[in-house]
Amino acid sequence: MLEHSLNSRQVRGFANSPPNHAPRFRAGPKYFTNLQYAYICQAFSYTLCTRMPSPLTLGWLSKNMHEDISPHLTREDRLCLLLCRGQLTLDEQARAREFLTDPLQWSLLLERAYTHDVYPLVYRNLRQLDFSAVPQMVQTELKRAYLVNALRNQLLAEDLARLLDLLSDAGIPVIPLKGVALAESLYGDQDARVCTDIDLLVPPAHYHRAIEVILAAGYPDVYRDAFFRKLALRHGRHYSFQRDAAGRSTLVELHWRLWQFSSRDNDIVEDLWAEARPRHSCRAPAYTFSPDWEFLYLALHAADHCWQGLKWLVDLHQLCTCRPPDWRRLTQKAEQFELDLVLGQTLAACSLFLGTPLPADYNSASLPTNVRFFPITPFPAGGFETALSPMALLRHRWDKLRCAANIVLFPKPADQAFLHLPTAVSFLYYPLRVLRLIGKRL
Repeated sequence: MLEHSLNSRQVRGFANSPPNHAPRFRAGPKYFTNLQYAYICQAFSYTLCTRMPSPLTLGWLSKNMHEDISPHLTREDRLCLLLCRGQLTLDEQARAREFLTDPLQWSLLLERAYTHDVYPLVYRNLRQLDFSAVPQMVQTELKRAYLVNALRNQLLAEDLARLLDLLSDAGIPVIPLKGVALAESLYGDQDARVCTDIDLLVPPAHYHRAIEVILAAGYPDVYRDAFFRKLALRHGRHYSFQRDAAGRSTLVELHWRLWQFSSRDNDIVEDLWAEARPRHSCRAPAYTFSPDWEFLYLALHAADHCWQGLKWLVDLHQLCTCRPPDWRRLTQKAEQFELDLVLGQTLAACSLFLGTPLPADYNSASLPTNVRFFPITPFPAGGFETALSPMALLRHRWDKLRCAANIVLFPKPADQAFLHLPTAVSFLYYPLRVLRLIGKRL
C-alpha cells in the first residue's frame, strides 16, 4: 500500500493541467447586459454558499489565531505538522520523538505529506531524528520520493538558469517566483520543496519581448489557436509555455501582474520593481523581491489558493523563524496596498496550524469560513470550487465584479479541452463557458 501511494505521486508535476488565465478589463454597470449581470450575481452567490460542508473547515476550527486546534487532529496530523518545518527546534525534536514512540498509521501520515507537498521536509526531519521508530518500508518510500523530487528540481533548476541567462542577455529584468529559487534561498537546499513548474515575473513593459525570447528558446506556448492566445495576451495574468522533451514536460508561466483584479495592482507592480534587487538564482543573473514584497507575495499566493496547501504556509513559517520581517514596515506596506486582510488572514492560518511566532502586539485576524484546509484534501488547482475565492480578498465592489465577470464570461483553455470548436466559430466559446458553469452548479 505504501509503495502504491508513492507511485501515484512521485511523478507529480510532470503532467500539468491547462493554465487558468484570468482576463482583466474595465467594469461598470453600462458594460453588462441584464443577462450577464444575472450570471455574475450567480457567481457572487456561489461565494456565499456552503461548499462541501465539513467539520474541519477553518471557520469551524477556529475564529482567530489563538485557539488550539489539536483536539480535532489525529496524532498523524500533528506529527506531520511538526515534521513539515524547515528545521526543528530542540523542543520540536522532543515532541516529534514522543509521537514516534507510539504506534502510528504511517500510511495516513504519508498521505498527508504527499497531498500537501511537504514530504521532502518530512523526510529531512525524520533523517535528522535518525528515523527513530520509523519502519524500514516507510524510510525506503520517503527516500525514493525525496530522490525523485530532487531529480525533478535539478532539471527545473537547469531550465530556470537557461531562461534567466537568455532573458538577461535580452535586457529583461526577471524575478523567479517560488519554485527552486525559493527553495534555494529559503531552505538552502533546492531539494527541500516540491516544485512543478517555473514561474517568472517581468515588468509589464517587457512581457511581449519576454514571450518572444522564451518561444525562441524552444518553449512553445500551450494555446491551440489564435483565439485563446489573444485572450491570454490581452486579459491574462500570465502566459504559459510547455516544453516536452526527454520524456518530461516543463511548464513555464510568465507573469507581469501580481494581484490581477485589484485596482492597486499597477501601484503594487511599480513599487515591487522599485525595491527589487539584483541577485543570482541557480547561478544565473536575476532579481529578487525586497524582504517585504517577498513576504507579501507569498502571503497573497497562499490566500489566492485558499490556504489549502500546507506548503505555502510552511514557507511563510520559515521566513518568520529564520528571517523575521520588520513587522511595522510590513504592516504599513500591506495597508498601503490594501493587502492587510490578505496578510492578517494568512498569518492567522500560519499561527493556527504551525504556531508561527508573531509579535505580541500583532492584531489577530478572523479566518474565513468554509475553506478546505489541512488535513482535508485540497480542491484541484484551477477548479471552479476555488476560482471565486480571490473575490473575498478584494476590497472594492468593482474589483469583485471584474473578478466574477472574468470567471463567468471569459473562455478558458478548459472550455476548449471540453469541446474543440472550429476557428471560424470560436466566438461560441463565450456562451459555452457560461453554460458549462451553470451545468456545474445544477
